[in-house]
Amino acid sequence: MKLQNIEIKKLFGVFDYNIDLNNEENLIILTGPNGYGKTTILNIIYNLFNQRFFYFRKIDFELIAVFFTDNRKITINKKTGKGKAEQFVQIELYNDNRRIDNYIYNSEEEHALIQNINRYMPNYSIFSNVIINNRTGKQTGLGEFLNESIDYIPDKIFDLIKKQGEIHPRVLQTLNNTNVYLIKEQRLLKKQSYETNRPVNSNTPFVNTIEECAKELKNEIEQKQLEAYQVAQKLDSSFPQRLIECKNELQEDEFNKRFLNLNDKQKKLQQFGIATSGQIITKYDDKDARVLTVYLEDSEKKVEGYADLLNKIELFVNILNEKRFAFKSIVINSAQGFSFQSNNGQNLHLTDLSSGEQQEVVLFYELLFKTNPDTLILIDEPEISLHVIWQKTFVKDLLKIAGMKQISFLVATHSPQIINGRWDLGRDLFKLAKEN
Repeated sequence: MKLQNIEIKKLFGVFDYNIDLNNEENLIILTGPNGYGKTTILNIIYNLFNQRFFYFRKIDFELIAVFFTDNRKITINKKTGKGKAEQFVQIELYNDNRRIDNYIYNSEEEHALIQNINRYMPNYSIFSNVIINNRTGKQTGLGEFLNESIDYIPDKIFDLIKKQGEIHPRVLQTLNNTNVYLIKEQRLLKKQSYETNRPVNSNTPFVNTIEECAKELKNEIEQKQLEAYQVAQKLDSSFPQRLIECKNELQEDEFNKRFLNLNDKQKKLQQFGIATSGQIITKYDDKDARVLTVYLEDSEKKVEGYADLLNKIELFVNILNEKRFAFKSIVINSAQGFSFQSNNGQNLHLTDLSSGEQQEVVLFYELLFKTNPDTLILIDEPEISLHVIWQKTFVKDLLKIAGMKQISFLVATHSPQIINGRWDLGRDLFKLAKEN
């Protein structure tokens, strides 16, 4: 089930949009003047499918309708309760224009959402309808706090809504079946997350995203190495028994073909500092066919667990190398995840890269390593700090990633260089507003 289009009535009290989100290349580009709502549209989609319903209490709109390829649609509107001045958000699910489920998000739901805030965010306290920052003493209303803190509120708090499946099971199921990931225009710094028993360092409330990405890749490599070690231990311990039981012997042509493929993978693992040695196998001999067959099959299983990681690393490195960063190149290794070296071999600190270079690294790292298949990726202003030449290759790079990872993109941009002639992918909000 994919998104087909989104219809918005009276966004900011002014704009009516009907935006087609479906094409064969899985890439749509939103364009338009400042103030027409490109970023807001990305946030509408992200907050709906990540069930952060409080977002819709603060924005001005009359109706939002999201249509799916299976004839379902979800609508969002604001209602006023009887005898109450407060507005609530109503989310309705339709199938072939017949309403099949309904969910109401109001201040009571919002209050329940943050009841565990002391448990997951120890630097904050709740008093009545006010959130108090225990470090600074600043007091914030619930709605304002949720909107300001959205980037670093633990997912466990948002999960409180998701667990209420008995209230709105079909709405919940429909939203959960559509994965949406947002890459914001501010990518180089992020607020530290709040976790139980891990208070935020008040002197450094922000962390450099590129350094966090390198640590994450280091951890992923280490995890794959551990899994590969466990597979190797299991295979080695059972090798004699499987050798005795082996009934199928590879012929020389098939053996050589598979060994060359294995050798190629092992060389890449060595190149990226993930594995230190390859397999050394003597020339094929009919007398040793059974031993060589079992040994080759074991060797293939030992590298099999690296396949997805290796594909992502290879495309990551190739894309960045094509950018031709000034006098430097990326290095992948298990000790650091990734790092950069100057052309004379000097190790560089990750934050020594220019802002444009960091933008490229962080953006493509997120796309390749932090997104799952069948996900809609929302990217806001990818052109920030990027050289014109890099902007012109952006769509080509996205299409490579879309093909490898089976994901789709909705990009908001001001830059004609990002579009680079692919106006067929564009949805111009100025034109759409004028038509409506």
